[in-house]
Amino acid sequence: MKRIMVSQLETGNPFMFYRDEVNRKNPNKHVGMIYSSNLCTEIMQNMSPTRMIQEIISGDQIVITKQAGDFVVCNLSSINLGRAVLAEDEGTMERLIDIEVRMLDNVIDLNELPVPQATITNRKYRSIGLGTFGWHHLLALKNIAWDSKEAEEFADELYENINFLTIQASSRLAKEKGAYSVFKGSDWNTGEYFSSRGYTSERWRELAEDVGQNGIRNAYLVAVAPNMSTAQIAGSTASIDPIYSAFYYEEKKDYRRPVIAPDLSLSTYPYYEKGAYKLDQFASVRQNGRRQRHVDQSLSFNFYVPSGIKASMLLELHLTAWRENLKTTYYVRSNDIDIEECEWCSS
Repeated sequence: MKRIMVSQLETGNPFMFYRDEVNRKNPNKHVGMIYSSNLCTEIMQNMSPTRMIQEIISGDQIVITKQAGDFVVCNLSSINLGRAVLAEDEGTMERLIDIEVRMLDNVIDLNELPVPQATITNRKYRSIGLGTFGWHHLLALKNIAWDSKEAEEFADELYENINFLTIQASSRLAKEKGAYSVFKGSDWNTGEYFSSRGYTSERWRELAEDVGQNGIRNAYLVAVAPNMSTAQIAGSTASIDPIYSAFYYEEKKDYRRPVIAPDLSLSTYPYYEKGAYKLDQFASVRQNGRRQRHVDQSLSFNFYVPSGIKASMLLELHLTAWRENLKTTYYVRSNDIDIEECEWCSS
């Protein structure tokens, strides 16, 4: 663990994957197991190797029959929280999520994948990853301090609603087009998904009953990717990350450009004033623990720590993340290193 933490402070990785919590909360444990996340640590789906079943000699040819393994595919889209949550129309989130789930489900049929096992897995589970960006942007617009109790409670409330609307949209699709092929016996089918997360209100009980009877279209639904490039294009903040500073210069090999916090004003500045490295990281962990409960896959969650952090403090951050039932943590970002981020999910 000491070697891991030294490496994290020097390079930003390795990332952490808590296999115990991941598989406890796997809604499709009846047909497989999750051994790893994707590189950006938000995709948690069953995986397995391709196995040879038989090898037959036919004349001068060898015919090999294989059992395709589960090869995971990322089908991602993200909600712009800064725009959607504060939209004047109260039904914006429901309408938006319904469209996004249908769109992502269509992508599964429309995409042509170069790996045959991936095509088979994609159609078997019909997994999607609906995520979000603009969390810090939304907090600033609502005048909520990042490391406040209010932010934790708001994360809990908002992501529960996002999860509810996503499951509801996938349930509607199942009535229209049918459930995914291995739905029977899953936690969706038995109701374990809902009971294990403490979803006991009337609307949740009705939804659980509906899903149990009529099925759900997609085996996996919610995953919060890094999506930094998307957020910058949309004029918002990345994923669930705090902003680096209210104003700074982003420097790359061939350019230098100013970055300003979205909707920066006299009213929002106090909520951007603390940069990522000055925020209480334990508050971030607690906030994401509340959020993780409503995310059936995982979150790309970064730590922002000073380069001189004590080993005991960094270890306690990791242990707190595990205790709060997080499934993964992404980069440990020290203010001494410049990390070249993976471009796949971030864009």
